[in-house]
Amino acid sequence: AIGYIDWTLGFALVRDIRSSMPSRSRRRRLALSRYRLRIIVISFIFAISAHLAITIKYNYDNENDLENQIETKIMEEIMKSNSRPLALGNFSALQEKPISNISQKTKLSLKQVDVDKSANNITRFITFGSPRTASTLQFNMVCVCFFLNMKVHFPSLANTTNCYSQRKGNYSYPSLDQPQVMKSHDFKHITNTNKLGAESVVFITARTKKGGYKLAYNFKKLGNIVGLTQDLETLSEIKADGFLDLYAHFFDLHSHYLPMLQEHYTLWGKLRVCCGVQMSKHWRYELNPATSSNKLEPHPYCGSLDIDAVEKAFMNTTIFKMIDDTSSLGRILRPALKDEALDGRYCSSYNEAVRTKDLKFDQQLNSV
Repeated sequence: AIGYIDWTLGFALVRDIRSSMPSRSRRRRLALSRYRLRIIVISFIFAISAHLAITIKYNYDNENDLENQIETKIMEEIMKSNSRPLALGNFSALQEKPISNISQKTKLSLKQVDVDKSANNITRFITFGSPRTASTLQFNMVCVCFFLNMKVHFPSLANTTNCYSQRKGNYSYPSLDQPQVMKSHDFKHITNTNKLGAESVVFITARTKKGGYKLAYNFKKLGNIVGLTQDLETLSEIKADGFLDLYAHFFDLHSHYLPMLQEHYTLWGKLRVCCGVQMSKHWRYELNPATSSNKLEPHPYCGSLDIDAVEKAFMNTTIFKMIDDTSSLGRILRPALKDEALDGRYCSSYNEAVRTKDLKFDQQLNSV
């Protein structure tokens, strides 16, 4: 650009010099004129560049300050919401007249109350997050912790706790005949519901801390109650045990439950990764390369596990034995909700089917 400006603008300037001076002097003056012109052009461009750089930095700093202010406000809002409810559930009517058939129970009549006063009427938890944000881990932990809370305060209703996944539909709060934990990835429909109800608490998963704060802020802005926010960045720092401690505290569980929960989820985590319809894609590829169109690295530890031994140990945990596998809660005792019930050999049978029948993600044993 400098060269182009030098030769085009300098042409008119040196034209007269070239026609009126001796050859050697003309060349000398011509060179000097070009040199001076080049200095002027460079100085001009440098001045413009410096001005643009200062302007860009000023705008960036302003945007950064504004973003930091917004994030600080969001964090303050989330910190306020991350305190656990004073009491969970309003199941007195069901507790007084327990009936074996849940469909015959009188439906709860829960008064709609102001959000700030709704902590004593929480009967439904919704776990929301994009796929691959450890949303199933959160859903499972929330479900089990809610079940244990029910076990203490409403023991006859504990095994009626319904934990399920919902893809689309109406998320507004109906009159329920049982405590619920619902998992959803459907942001469009769940936010279009507007207010989910004063008896519902939303738990959130996200990839980043910032993403979690913004999601929680959006839910709160719609008038919803937000529980805990779990993001992959924090999960990598405090691990599953760290969040398990937070969920246990949120549901006001006695400290003696924590070792039981840690044992349960240490084994469940291995099954989640190395067994079933939603196993690690690296392990599935290692079992059968035909299940993926891309070449993947082998899984770091699945191949070294005696998966049947892990499955049997998981079935022998205190938490597993507390939950009735035939109840509406039973599916959370599996690596994924779509998996079949564990029997001590389910995982090895499924892994063998991956090897021999090319089972892909979410494909069940009975589908082949």
